Amino acid sequence: MMAEIARIAGPLTVEMIGNVERIADSAGAGGALAAALESESGEAAVWLRALLLEKAGRCGEASAALRKLWWTTEGEARAPLMLFSARLLLADGADAWYPLAEAARAANSAKLLRQVDRLLRQASKSGNPPAKRHCRLAVLSNFTVDVLAPILRAQAFGAGIALEIHLAPFNQIVQEIQQPDSKLAQFQPDAVLLAMDWRWLGFEDEEPDASGSLARRVEDIENLWKSCRERLHCFALQCNFEVPPSPAYGRLSAALAGGRGRLLRALNLELWAAAERTSGVAIVDVEETAGAFGKQNWSDPVLWQVAKQYPAAAAVPALGAEIVAVLRAVYGLTAKCVALDLDGTLWGGVIGEDGLNGIQLGGSPAGEAFVDFQKYLRAVSKSGVLLAVCSKNNEADARQPFLQHPEMVLKESDIAVFCANWQPKDDNLRAIARVVNIGTDAIVFVDDNPAERARVRQHLPEVEVIALPLEPAGYPAALARARLFEKLTLTEEDRGRTTSIQKNLERETLATSAGSVDEYLAGLGIKVELAPFDETNLPRIVQLINKTNQFNVTTRRLTNAETRALMEKGCYTQSMRVADRLGDSGLTGVLIAVPEGETLRLDTWLMSCRVLGRRLDEAMFSALVEYARRRGFARIQCEFIPTAKNSVVEDLFDRLGCQPEPSSDGRRLFSWSPEAPKPMPSVLECIDRTN
Repeated sequence: MMAEIARIAGPLTVEMIGNVERIADSAGAGGALAAALESESGEAAVWLRALLLEKAGRCGEASAALRKLWWTTEGEARAPLMLFSARLLLADGADAWYPLAEAARAANSAKLLRQVDRLLRQASKSGNPPAKRHCRLAVLSNFTVDVLAPILRAQAFGAGIALEIHLAPFNQIVQEIQQPDSKLAQFQPDAVLLAMDWRWLGFEDEEPDASGSLARRVEDIENLWKSCRERLHCFALQCNFEVPPSPAYGRLSAALAGGRGRLLRALNLELWAAAERTSGVAIVDVEETAGAFGKQNWSDPVLWQVAKQYPAAAAVPALGAEIVAVLRAVYGLTAKCVALDLDGTLWGGVIGEDGLNGIQLGGSPAGEAFVDFQKYLRAVSKSGVLLAVCSKNNEADARQPFLQHPEMVLKESDIAVFCANWQPKDDNLRAIARVVNIGTDAIVFVDDNPAERARVRQHLPEVEVIALPLEPAGYPAALARARLFEKLTLTEEDRGRTTSIQKNLERETLATSAGSVDEYLAGLGIKVELAPFDETNLPRIVQLINKTNQFNVTTRRLTNAETRALMEKGCYTQSMRVADRLGDSGLTGVLIAVPEGETLRLDTWLMSCRVLGRRLDEAMFSALVEYARRRGFARIQCEFIPTAKNSVVEDLFDRLGCQPEPSSDGRRLFSWSPEAPKPMPSVLECIDRTN
């Protein structure tokens, strides 16, 4: 038996797992064999020992044995490893959330994702799963979606979203949305997924009135969006339409003005344009997802005829991943920073040993692959994601290619934080997070060294670690597959984020040389503009509401539709723009207060971490007090809801001079009498358009 085990060596793979399980099945009780394997460090031996211990009912020991593989195992074997670990932990009555989330992120098959969902439901009996966001999602479709629900739940959990799903009756899309007493309305969804395939449109192989048919379908779909917003007050996720392969008209389906293929392509473009001008709507790109998966395998005609199932069973995880990527964007869970190794990641070779002329960068197939990866990263940074360097190197050596190599695509100006030293990379990732004022859970770590990846997984399990392939040509695809950078909109604040961080570092340098805080602030020449919410700024406002964690007194998350409803209700709304002599920080503050009789209740108040420490909180609160005074409110009620990340505002209302109020439910409440004015800080130049 030991000789057979010795032959199974190397990194853990799905094939190896199967071989080890066959050995375990033939080993009987295996107590003696488990003891003999205790000193073995090979991955196959560790897995076998865990299986034998499980058979013996010693699940705690089995999970402890398996834990040593958590940090090093990558690729296709990671999902079954984490599922096995979760199963053992649950059997031992222990917390299994981390391995379950890791299994959900690593799994790409329907079978494994259904197993994640099954264990997730089992674990949830003992307590609610940890989640960054909660979402009530209704699915309306003209095809069978029962197989999608468990996969979506698992994938959403892996993305930090606790998903409650309502499946509407088959092909009752319009009826469910329009009927005021439908089960959909009773469910009160946060978001509705409109999942219709191309058959729902009813396009003929060739439409005689191409433009009229197209316009009617676009109008029908936009009316559904309007109903979701006005009747259900929820976000609409609209699946666009796969252009099916092998049409009866062949290439004429795209060539003819009324051909189905051409109309579907035109419709998809019209939907993108309509979603861009319509708040509260996002497109789920089924056409792109089907193309990446493979059109010939995306749909199963037999399953369609028998059960109206779409797409094919093997394609459901790909559809689920696209839906969850959009949900992440809706809830502001987009990654904020990519931390990059240098040697072997941005260029081939070692700069400290090979020198500037010895590294691989352009001029050869391998060198061109690194150039292409840098182009991909530069495009990612232009969408508002920060780039940071996290390298074990002498800093002067590490900066040299950025300054002098002619093939270097990324420049120093593209890097928000440059961290090159000989400290452990997990320490440097913490330092990067502190500098840019984000949580480490918003960082994506990219390093070609498996040992460095394993260390970061172990010491910072909340960081998303990308498993890079051996060939640098595959780096962009490895990063893209994680779907961590999806956004609904691209604002000017997003485009200028790296420059904004660099300017903040300059401000910190100025602050250390100033005699006092007010002297420093006066020297910056800060200009503040406070204004009510409007349609132009609504995308940025909703983006801030859903991603700001530190200066956020209640951390309430609002959809586009919910924010608009508060505007229409007559609530006090305040958005803040900030600029100084070092640059324009853009729209970086949001405040919402709800009238409740003689009380004005402060419901939402947040500021971007990029503008903290400039007395801007006093300016925002001063404008709120002035509004309450002019409107005759007897008091302003404020609330602080502590979270794991908002300790920076724990004493905010005390610092502002608010009075504590008693609370029967454990909330921290404060009040302010509008009769007492709150002057604007004299070091700021403020224009208040809310009053």
